[in-house]
Amino acid sequence: MGIDEREEILKVLSGAIIRETNAFNFYYKGSENENMPAGARGLLARLAEEERVHRQLLVNEYKSIEKGWNGDEGEEGGTALSYKIPSRPSFTPLELSERLEAIALTMPSRLVGGDSVFSRVIRDHGGNATGTLLLLYDAMGHSMKTTEINGFAAKAVGEYVDSVSLSKMEAEMLSPRKIVTVLNEKLSERYEGEGIFLTVLCVLFDCGAETLTYTCAGHEPPFLVDGSGKASSLLQTQLIAGIDPAFHYREHSMPFDRGDIFCVFSDGIVEAENSDEAIYGRGGISRILEENRDGSPAEIVAAVLEGLKAHLGGRPLRDEVSIILVKAKGE
Repeated sequence: MGIDEREEILKVLSGAIIRETNAFNFYYKGSENENMPAGARGLLARLAEEERVHRQLLVNEYKSIEKGWNGDEGEEGGTALSYKIPSRPSFTPLELSERLEAIALTMPSRLVGGDSVFSRVIRDHGGNATGTLLLLYDAMGHSMKTTEINGFAAKAVGEYVDSVSLSKMEAEMLSPRKIVTVLNEKLSERYEGEGIFLTVLCVLFDCGAETLTYTCAGHEPPFLVDGSGKASSLLQTQLIAGIDPAFHYREHSMPFDRGDIFCVFSDGIVEAENSDEAIYGRGGISRILEENRDGSPAEIVAAVLEGLKAHLGGRPLRDEVSIILVKAKGE
């Protein structure tokens, strides 16, 4: 991210914070108006709280970008990433079906940079939740271009999932292999000849069958911790999205029962280096998953971050770090 780009992003966020503040003030003032019906005041109070949450998200983003892209010279004279793991990180909200508990984190920023998280509850024709769809994708670099690419990917996936839901198509149309195939086609078409590629991990948790099905397009392989307590690498990775628009992706399914853990993360955490240039590695993550498998998703992710902090020994991170951890609650 160049210095001018960074300032432009901060300018956009500053304007958005002002608009959210104005909206909050409008709704809050209305909720305090005794001349309005109680129901209307209640609605306005809820709208005010929504705006408060959105405003805090934007404020957190502003602070993260201000601190993360700290002005050091990076690639091609741009601004480099350099940030410390916050003591109280801001987690990414996820849409989840009832039988799952999960937590997601993207640092230093949720809205700007190379990593992005997408989640959606899948419902049948009667509106009942049948599963949860999660994606983590990673575009190379830390620039306005990577933010644009991730924005395009999120829009492409969101529009496709919504179109399938509205048309009441078969479940196959919402399978991980189909979603990654569609994203690959759209990405290849949009950025043809530009050398733009995206690693993607798409996973669908089936509520009824107690299974997970995933497609990995060049992404860091996730871990699965099952009843044995061992963290197994799901190594079935395939071609990065954006290279071949005609590539046919495959998917893989396995049981996901009560207490099982699924963890996917970006290469930023694996490749984090300490002062001796030793990387954190997959071993650091798998060990912590096994040692903390009885904890909640938030507790397990906190342990991963503490392990990463200890490994860094005070050295800052130089790449985005993302992690999603899902645990099956069962009946």
